Amino acid sequence: MEDLHVHHGDDLPDNLAWKMFREGDDQAMNVILQRYFRPLLHYGSKFSADRSLVEDTIQDLFLGFLEKRQDLGSPANLKNYLFKCLRNNLIRQVKEKARLKPIEEDDALFTEPTNIQDIIMGLENSHEMSQRISSLFLSLTKRQKEVMFLRYYENRSNDEIAEIMDINKQSVSNLLAQCLTVLRENWVHILFLLLPSQIK
Repeated sequence: MEDLHVHHGDDLPDNLAWKMFREGDDQAMNVILQRYFRPLLHYGSKFSADRSLVEDTIQDLFLGFLEKRQDLGSPANLKNYLFKCLRNNLIRQVKEKARLKPIEEDDALFTEPTNIQDIIMGLENSHEMSQRISSLFLSLTKRQKEVMFLRYYENRSNDEIAEIMDINKQSVSNLLAQCLTVLRENWVHILFLLLPSQIK
């Protein structure tokens, strides 16, 4: 087994930390938890405004990892894997808590981000623009909002988004294209601010 003390926590690669955890090193799990707790909390808050629920779900997720560590695989991208696991667990938790009907494809529980302008990277930071972006963003479906959040805030690739949301790559491309269509129809100037090359 690798010696965690040889590495500084911040320098320990994800794949090595995960491998060490699977082999029984709980300190490696602490490194992973410290590294990804905030990103997971941020992403989870888009599915529920109940911070305690999100925190509990993250805790349960890692406890589950501890219980079945020997059966865990080796994800190609640990952050994407954690996002996907949290997403699935949170949707299940929110449905159970609220006794919701089954969620339709375009009616996932994703809610509006706190800072919508953060999602669209590189846009001019002006009050008028922020207002218009917020208004346009509200017209998107929840699934479209989630795709936009993952693409422009988390800088995930289409392949990574497909993995996290458990949909195919073409669906991701379609959702992103639909988002830009909405923006194009409502505000032509935004086309010059987005990067068309992001959608392939």
